[in-house]
This record gives sequence, structure tokens and C-alpha cells, in this order.
Amino acid sequence: MAPADAPGPAVDDGLPVAERVYRRLRDAIASGELPPRGRLSERDISASLGVSTSPVKAALARLEAEGMVVTQPRRGTWVAFAPEKLSEMGLIRAALEGVAARLAAGRITEVQLAALSAIVAELRAATAAHDAAVLAEANESYHQLVLAAADNAFLSNAVKALRGYYLMTRNRMRTAQLEPYKAQAEHEAILAALAARDGAAAEAAMRAHIARSVETLWAEDLAHHTR
Repeated sequence: MAPADAPGPAVDDGLPVAERVYRRLRDAIASGELPPRGRLSERDISASLGVSTSPVKAALARLEAEGMVVTQPRRGTWVAFAPEKLSEMGLIRAALEGVAARLAAGRITEVQLAALSAIVAELRAATAAHDAAVLAEANESYHQLVLAAADNAFLSNAVKALRGYYLMTRNRMRTAQLEPYKAQAEHEAILAALAARDGAAAEAAMRAHIARSVETLWAEDLAHHTR
């Protein structure tokens, strides 16, 4: 395992430097390469990644906003995230998106319903084709549309605070042993509740869907870290 203040170099995939550093640190924290409570040195990180301290500062600020690191004056910065927290973050996501679905049921437009129905059709085709990459993309579009239909700035800001978790979820969906047919049935149930303008049913369906997906995606990690 690499020292807590020295992750390995970030792969140059054409992204802006600040984004590349952010993703490298986020993934290193999520994987445990940078362990919980490990100290983070801006200078050491910049040296190990071959970048200036400016993108490192920006990356750490984003990670702090997402609850993955903590910075205190005169005490420095350290890793606050632990893999076992994934289930807790998933429960928070389930609560927030459940509320989003409830609000969306009363506010979603016919145009948005049609768009959501098209995404469900895309998910159905990707499920049949076992196309994990398309499933990940379409799934993200589905949840973003429901959040947009909720039309609540406070809720949107709360969801943004979990951006790191969402990105980790999206990455994991590409490699995890998913249950796509269950997910498809759940997506269709949420859509049906939204179309019926049934807020309670939409919220319950969304919460159940995310709770199951959390267990499916992170069960191996949680089992490993509770041994």
C-alpha cells in the first residue's frame, strides 16, 4: 500500500489536470490505497503525481466538500472516508432520491415522462445485451432526470454533495456482478408511479431500488472490511 500522502501517478487520459488529480485521489481513498485517518500532504501528493500544488489544493477542497477528507487549521488534512461508509452514503442517497421521486411525481412534465420512458427502453435493451457500459450511462441519465423533475434547488445541492459516491457507483457498475433484470423492474415501477402521479409509491420504489443496489454493489467491500 502506498503511503497516505503519496498516491501513485495519475494516468494522463486527456482530462484537465485538476480533474485528473481529483479522480486519482478520490479513487485512491475509495479503494483504501489512501487509508482512513491517513495524513495528506499537498507537497508530497504534488510530487508523486508530477503536478503543481494548485490542482492538489483544488482536488482536496472538492473531496472535503464530499466528506472524503477533513482539513483543520494547524492540524492539516487527513482521509475521513472509509469503505464501510459506502453503505451509509448509499442510505443517504436512497433518502434523498426517494424525496426527489416524491416531488417529481407532482411536478414531472409530459416531455420529461416521455424522456424517462425512452431511457427505460434504453435500459431494457442494454439489460438484454448485458452491456454494462450503456447500463451505467443510462442509469445515471435516469436518476438525473428524476432529480431534475423534482425541481428543488436545496435537494439538488444535497445530492451534489454525494458526487464522489455517485462517481464511485458508476465506476463499480462497469465491473460488479449486477442484477440488471431486478434493476429494470425497479426502474419501470418508479416510472409507473411517476406517470400515475403517486408520490408515496414513487418514493417507496426509489428507496427500495437504491437500497438493493447498494447491497449489490458494495457487499464484497463491506464483508471484507467487517472481517
